[in-house]
Amino acid sequence: MRLPRASHTALLLCFAAATLTGCSGSGSGSVNRSSDAAGAARRSSAAPSVPADSRRTELTFAEASPSGAADLRRTTERLRARARALGLTDVRVEAHEDAITVTGPSVDEKRLMTLGVSGRLGFRPVLALETPGATQVPQPSPSASSDPAQRRAVTEGLRPRAAGSASASALPVPAEGNAQDMALQRRFAALDCSHRKRRASERDDPAQDSVVACGADGGASSLRTKYLLGPTAVDGSRVASAKAVRDQQTGNWIVRLDFDSVGTRRFSALTGNLSGNTAPQNQFAIVLDGTVISAPSVSQRLGGGTADISGSFTRESAEQLAATLDSGALPAPLALTSVTRLPHA
Repeated sequence: MRLPRASHTALLLCFAAATLTGCSGSGSGSVNRSSDAAGAARRSSAAPSVPADSRRTELTFAEASPSGAADLRRTTERLRARARALGLTDVRVEAHEDAITVTGPSVDEKRLMTLGVSGRLGFRPVLALETPGATQVPQPSPSASSDPAQRRAVTEGLRPRAAGSASASALPVPAEGNAQDMALQRRFAALDCSHRKRRASERDDPAQDSVVACGADGGASSLRTKYLLGPTAVDGSRVASAKAVRDQQTGNWIVRLDFDSVGTRRFSALTGNLSGNTAPQNQFAIVLDGTVISAPSVSQRLGGGTADISGSFTRESAEQLAATLDSGALPAPLALTSVTRLPHA
C-alpha cells in the first residue's frame, strides 16, 4: 500500500517529499562515473534540447571558495557530464582562471543553471526534529514486518502538519558539562527555517559532525521542518549510479540509486541500527547541499544496495536530480555570478 506524500521544492531542483525504497537486489560494485555505456543510457532517456531560436545565454560560475587548478578542471568535466546526461548537446563549458562559463541556448537557461549545483549528498540519522506550531510528542516506532510493502522507508519528516499535531520530538538531554552537545542544542533551538535563504556554512558542515538543517521549502504556505542530525553514515561518493526511470507500478518518475559495495554495507548498517528506535530516531535524513530533501523512517534493515527516491517528480526534475547525483559532488563548489543574454548569432 502506498502512503500519501507531500510535495516540496529544494533549490533549483523540483523535489517531492520522497519515499526511499530498499530493493531486494544484490549490492552493486563501483561504477565508473564517466562510463560510455552509462552515459549512453542516460542520454537515450534524457529529453532532447531543441532551441526555439538562435538566442544564447552565458552563465558565469565563480569558485565559492579558493581551490586549485586541478579541482577547477575536474569541476568543468563534471559540468560537461551533467550537460550530456540532460541531453544538452549544444552547450559549451569552459574553464578560466577562477571561474567557469556555460554557454547554451536561452530556451535551456533554467537547466543550464542546475549544472552548477554542488550536489553534496549525505545520509544522516535524525536525532530530533521540529515543525513550527507542533507539540513535542514522540511517536511510536512501527514494528518490523516480513511484508515487502513494509520495507519501504516512508517519508514522514517533511510532511506539513497542523498546529498541535505530533510531528516534533523533544531534544535528547546531553550529559552535564558536555559543552559541545549543549552548543549544538542551542544551535537547533535558534535555527529559523522560515527564511528561504540558507546559510552558506550549511553546505560545508563536516561529515563527522552532528549538524542542524532545514527541510526543503515546500512553498510560501508550508511550514519547514528543522532537524538535528547525527554524523553522515553514507555519503554521495558511495552512490555508484543514479538514473531517472519510470516506476513500473505507478508510471511516475523516480530516481534510482545503486550503492557501491561499501555504500551497500553502510546503508544496511544505518537502517538496521535505526529500525528498532522510536520516532523520529527511526528516521534518516537525505541531505543535499545542506538541505534535508527527505527524512524516511525504517522498520527493518534495508540491505539490497539499491534505493528509489520517488514522489511527484516530473521527467525533467527527476533527470536533473539523477544527473547531479550520478556525476558526484563538484570538487570546487560554485556560485552563479552573472547571466548574460547574448545577441543573435
